[in-house]
Amino acid sequence: MKELKIGNRKLKVKDYYCAASDGEYITRNDNKLWLYINITDICNAKCPFCVNPSRKYGNNPFSIELLKHTLTNVSPFVCGVSITGGEPMLYPEFVDEAALAVTDIMGTNIELDLVTNGTALSKVLELKMLDRFESVHISRHKTNDIGNSMLIGAKTPAISDVKTLISQLNDPAKVVLNCVMQKNGVSNAQEMSEYLEMAAWAKVKNTSFVGLFMANQFCKDNYVSPASIDLSHDKRFRIWNKFNDYDFCCCSSGDYSAKNGNVRFYYRCPGKSGANYCRQLVYTADNRLLDGFGGCEITF
Repeated sequence: MKELKIGNRKLKVKDYYCAASDGEYITRNDNKLWLYINITDICNAKCPFCVNPSRKYGNNPFSIELLKHTLTNVSPFVCGVSITGGEPMLYPEFVDEAALAVTDIMGTNIELDLVTNGTALSKVLELKMLDRFESVHISRHKTNDIGNSMLIGAKTPAISDVKTLISQLNDPAKVVLNCVMQKNGVSNAQEMSEYLEMAAWAKVKNTSFVGLFMANQFCKDNYVSPASIDLSHDKRFRIWNKFNDYDFCCCSSGDYSAKNGNVRFYYRCPGKSGANYCRQLVYTADNRLLDGFGGCEITF
C-alpha cells in the first residue's frame, strides 16, 4: 500500500489495479481518490437500504466557502467528484455552486457526476452547470413505475419522463440508471433483461447494477449478489470483462442487445471483507472531510 498525507491524516491507499479473473495485480502509479460531496443529508425518499442516514426536514448547514477551502487542500489527491446527498436536487443552487467550485479549483479534466433519486427530475435541465457533468445518475430499482415509487418511498419519475429528459440533453449518454439489486426488485437474469429493455426504450445508454451494502437488517434480508447471476444462457448479454480486488469487491461490465438498441451495463458487488485501505474521500453536509463513508475526520 502507498501512504498519502492529507491534512492531519496518513492514509493507506490502493497502489495497484484490480485484476482480471485470471490476471495479476499490476502496480498503479496514480493513487488518487474519488471525492463524494454530500451537499445535504435531507432527502424526500425513504429507501430502506440507504447507507446514509438521511433526514426529511431540518436545516441544511452546507457551506460553499468551507467546501472551497477543502477542495483547495484535497485537489492534488482527487481523480473525480460525485455530488450527492441526501437528495442534492432539493438544493439545485448548491449543486451549481459546488460544480462551479470543483471546476474552478480542480479544473475541467476532473470527472464530475451528479447522483439523484430523480424526484426533482425537471430541475435537472435548469442547472447552469449541467453541461459540466459527465453523467447524471438516476436511482431506479424496479422496472415498474409504481413499484419503484413504492420501494423508494416517494413519487419517482416514470420511465417516460426519463426518456423526455434524455431527448432534451445535448449528450443523450449523460443519463445513467442506477439499480440496487435486491429481492422483490431486480434479482435475477430475467428481471435484469426486463430492466435493460426498459432502459433501451427510454434511450438510456448506460446502466449499473449494484449489490446491497450491509447497512441494516433490510439489506441482509434482501441481499442479491449480481456476480452470482448467470447471464451465459442469454445471448443478448455480452460480458466484456471481469475484475476483482482480492476479497474486497468484484465488478464486471458488458452490453445487452435490446429490441430498441444496445445498452451498456456495469455491476459491482461488495466482497466478503471490507477494504483495509482508504477507498474514497467524503465531504459531509455538515462540512467535514472524512476518509470514507462513516470514516474518521480529516482536518487541515
